[in-house]
This record gives sequence, C-alpha cells and structure tokens, in this order.
Amino acid sequence: MNLIIGIIKPVRSRLMFICFVFVSMLVLPGCGGKAGSKDDDDETPSNAVKGKIEVKVTSPRIGTIAQYETLNATTVYQLNDAVRAPIAGYIRKINVAPGQIVKQGDVLFSMQTKEAAALGSMNDSLFPAKGAILVKATEAGIVKTLTRQVGDYMQDGDELCTIANNASLVFMLDVPYEIRKYVREDRTYKITLPDGGMVQTHIASQVPEMDKAVQMQRFILRSSATLNLPEGLIGTIAIPTISQANATILPKAAVLSNEAQTQFWLMKLTHDSVAVKVDIEKGIETKDSVQVKSPAFSEKDRILISGNYGLADTVLVKIEGAK
Repeated sequence: MNLIIGIIKPVRSRLMFICFVFVSMLVLPGCGGKAGSKDDDDETPSNAVKGKIEVKVTSPRIGTIAQYETLNATTVYQLNDAVRAPIAGYIRKINVAPGQIVKQGDVLFSMQTKEAAALGSMNDSLFPAKGAILVKATEAGIVKTLTRQVGDYMQDGDELCTIANNASLVFMLDVPYEIRKYVREDRTYKITLPDGGMVQTHIASQVPEMDKAVQMQRFILRSSATLNLPEGLIGTIAIPTISQANATILPKAAVLSNEAQTQFWLMKLTHDSVAVKVDIEKGIETKDSVQVKSPAFSEKDRILISGNYGLADTVLVKIEGAK
C-alpha cells in the first residue's frame, strides 16, 4: 500500500506542473496582445489629425435664379438716305468719304452740267458760275456707301452716296418660335458687344412675319441713346426662360454627381471638422450656379466647394487656412 502511494505522489506533481505550464502559455500571449491593441489605439487619433483633408467652404445664398437662352442681335440702320444727282452732269468735287459723319446741310458734292463743261474754255466773265451745282446732305448721319469718282458723268437721279441715319440704328433679334413667349415688351434687355461693351435696349416692335426656313420671328430692339456702331455688328442677348425667387443657390463646384448624372449630393461641414454627405434635388442650373430644391439649407450652413471630390461620408476635414 505504501508503495502505491509513493508512486502516485510523483505522478500527481508532474501533472500539476504540466497544467501550470499550459495555462501560462495561454495567458501570456493574451496579455501581450492586449498591450499591442492599446498602443494602436493611442496612435489612431494622431494619424487621423495628420491625415485631414484641407477644404474650402461657402454658405448658400437665398435669391432669384434664372435660366437664360442666349441669342444673337445684329445692328441695322433702318433709314438710309440715298443722295441722288439733281441734274445730268459731271462730278467736279467730292467732299466726303465712307464712314464720315455729316450734318444736315453739309456740301457733299459739286457738279457741273454738260453744257457748262462744254463752255468751260470760254471767258469766265461771261459764265462766272460755269453751271456749278452743290449737292447737300438732307439728313445728318454717317456716309455708308460712296462708289463715285471725280469726273464721273451722272444722269439725273443717279445715286451719288448713301447716308445712314444715326437715330435709326436698331438691333434685329431673331427668336425661335418656341421661346417667343419669353420675350416681353415691358422688359429692358442688355446686349453685350464683341468688345465687352453693354447696350441697354427695349423691344420697339416685332415683324409680323415668320422665317419659313428656320421658324424664327424677328424683334426690333432700340436703344434710347444715340449709338455710333457699324451696321452688321453682332451682339449677344440673354433671354430669361425660367426663374425662381427665394431659391437656395450654391456654386456649381459644391454639387457632385455620379457618372450617369442621375444622383446628386454635396458635402456639408458639421462640428467644424466632419464632412457629411447629403443627397439633394437640383433645380435651375446656370453657368456657375445651381438651385438646391431639397433638402432645405440655411445661410449659416457651410458647404464644401473645394476638396470635396471623392470624399466618403463623415470624413475628417480641415478648413483651408484655419489654425
């Protein structure tokens, strides 16, 4: 009996030692792993701050937004005074040139009758005037065309030159019939000239005839100021077709979309450092602005306009220039 007990005690001691070693192997790796996780947690906030994306923000504005149709308007002189020869004879002197501004009563041409030219070699004391006829301007304006030369023989009534009446300068606007309803006679229209100049005009009348080929109706726009512009000059005019008052308006750079242009969203800044994705419904769109129909935004909201492309929802950002 004593022999059996002596054998059992050493075996029990070995088993307890083996169990102790096994438990130690299980516990120690777990402790090490926990310490490693603590280190990682400590580093995460630091890395997040360093990795913030710099962005620019703006606030929505509440106002009126309109969509425009841009059309061309061409200058035309409605009144062109044709200066004609009052007699049959020769042109002896020309006092004007194309583009010259003349006043009513200015002498444009000097003519001589055929008979006076035939008697030109006779004594001047017998024929002091030699049949000279002065041709004067009947209207003030700009000499538009002049194709005659000194010495040309003219029949009675032949055209000597054409004077465009400054006061008759208008803009001809051809409007497609489908947007004709947006042209209003009580509205002032700005015409932008090729050099960047602006001319204020209003609808003077409309031509009661439709161009059959292109289905356009012509409107005549007139300026209250006297203009010194060449005929055939083409300016541009913006006709508002759709407008919305009290609209929420953002720059185009604030609105993002998918490739198919079927979904639209923007990134709204919250808590000064978190950009949140907000799905929106677009309204009127112009060259540089977009109306946001829904959801509602206030003028105090801050919307990303730079650095917003490709951002995920609820990402940490930093306003450019902020400390």
